Amino acid sequence: MAQRVEDLRIGFIGHGRHARANLYPALALSGARLTAVATRDETAARAAAALHGAERGHGDYRRMLDEDRLDAVFVSVAPEDQPGIVEACLQAGAHVFVEKPLGMTGRDARRVATAARTCGREVMVGFMKRHAPAYRALADLIADEDRFGRVMSFNGLFAFSPWTDELRDDTYLKLAAVHIVDLVRFLFGEVQEVVGFTNSRGADIGMACTLRFDSGVIGNLAFAAVPAWSREQEELTVTGRHGFARVANLEELTHHHFRAEDTAPDAWQGIGEETVVRRPSNSPASGGLRDLYLRGFAGEVRHFLECVAEGHTPLSSATDNVATMSLCDEILGSLRAV
Repeated sequence: MAQRVEDLRIGFIGHGRHARANLYPALALSGARLTAVATRDETAARAAAALHGAERGHGDYRRMLDEDRLDAVFVSVAPEDQPGIVEACLQAGAHVFVEKPLGMTGRDARRVATAARTCGREVMVGFMKRHAPAYRALADLIADEDRFGRVMSFNGLFAFSPWTDELRDDTYLKLAAVHIVDLVRFLFGEVQEVVGFTNSRGADIGMACTLRFDSGVIGNLAFAAVPAWSREQEELTVTGRHGFARVANLEELTHHHFRAEDTAPDAWQGIGEETVVRRPSNSPASGGLRDLYLRGFAGEVRHFLECVAEGHTPLSSATDNVATMSLCDEILGSLRAV
């Protein structure tokens, strides 16, 4: 029997920067109420619980799982700790939302997916770009085959300045660019072939790969992490037979559809060709919450809670995550140094 999101008993493990900036506020926007918060320090956990309106704070997540009869738990901790914590939550009978990456390899991801099936609970991995309004609108555009035509190809760019001198191709891909890897799977399906190159030097990352999908779509992804990209850049352009569409930095969607009159011999004499540019309203009425919606955090949290309340499997489930992490492994395995 379906529940209401507002009636779910929800726990949260972790209170780091990302969780405080994005997940706790998105949870508040969903209308759900926190039951308990767990961190490694009980005093800090109690302070976090008071800050976010939770009933209890715990210095040990295992105690929270034992005592608070939770329907769902959010997990946002160090990547290496997440698989074991997720398994403990599942064994306690809770559904789990966990930040990416869930497992640093396809093998790790399979282990958690198996645990979810065994326990009969759902796990959702936080690939928020699937819920970003610009990419949801892009997905709708390319799904309209009559108007957009068969999807032929795509080009993507993801670039920013490295956050640590310890960054390498594998950590860059699985801690950051994994969002784009997951996004192209979400849009185009499963990958049949990967060819990649790298010219990375230490923490200066430069990678490029070409992907061929089972659907026949082909595309290129360029990844960079160098000081030049102090302003993070994210672009994805999709070409169909009858249209093209481009998302830039999650805040602008440009799309164009072919019309026969645009190729008339005298078409150049007028201004009849149409290209649509869609942007969010720029209003102070957002109260600073705009980013939570445009980047997909509000959408992903609400999706998870609705899946728990209604008994549905989330889009980025533990099983689906296996394919994303396995594709990351395949990309890394294909890289040739230049």
